[in-house]
Amino acid sequence: MSLGLARRKELQKRRSQKLWTLIKSLFFLAILIGSSYFAFDTGQKIALRNMDYSTEKFNQQESELEAMRLELGNTEAELNKMQKLLPNTEIQDLLTVINQKAADGIKPPRMASLIAGLSKDETCTEPSQSKRIVIHTPVSQQQDGSVSFYRGLITITGKGSPTLNEQGNPEAWYDPTKPVTASFTLPGGESQTASGILPLYHSVIIKDKEYRFTIISGRRAFADITVQSCNL
Repeated sequence: MSLGLARRKELQKRRSQKLWTLIKSLFFLAILIGSSYFAFDTGQKIALRNMDYSTEKFNQQESELEAMRLELGNTEAELNKMQKLLPNTEIQDLLTVINQKAADGIKPPRMASLIAGLSKDETCTEPSQSKRIVIHTPVSQQQDGSVSFYRGLITITGKGSPTLNEQGNPEAWYDPTKPVTASFTLPGGESQTASGILPLYHSVIIKDKEYRFTIISGRRAFADITVQSCNL
């Protein structure tokens, strides 16, 4: 009878151990599930926060990009506007001439008035027959060497450097290889000059007419002048 009791106790002990093992296993399993759920929930919250941050950052960058595109569009519009205002090569050449004339003492209002009087279509006469003019030098003997055009409307005189002979002494006639200065006297006593190596080209504007002069080297002490009249 004691053997049977001991056997029952042994079986009961084994059942208790199995039950305790099962309880421990369930407990550890519950801890594992709870930890996993907590880790999942925490990770999900972190992921959502990261997603919210990324979305906010994306929206901010998209707004900045849109602002940059708008600014770039405005910059391109301003650049195109400035390019349209910039003068082309021909206008730049004209500005160079205007600046040079201003440096020579011609007043800008006068140049503006002359340019304003120009018309789109010009009509010009054929060049006139050439007139001969004496180019004076410091050793010239001749007193009067002027020539007039259009019944005395424009009078021209010329000065130059004397030619040197073999001994290096100056002659009475000018050297056509050196600069020559032509003076144009206009109505009212106004005077204009043009200087340089021949041929020389000079335009004189009087009222609604432009007179285009060409001065070339002539026989010995002379130069030949032709003029073309154009309507502005």
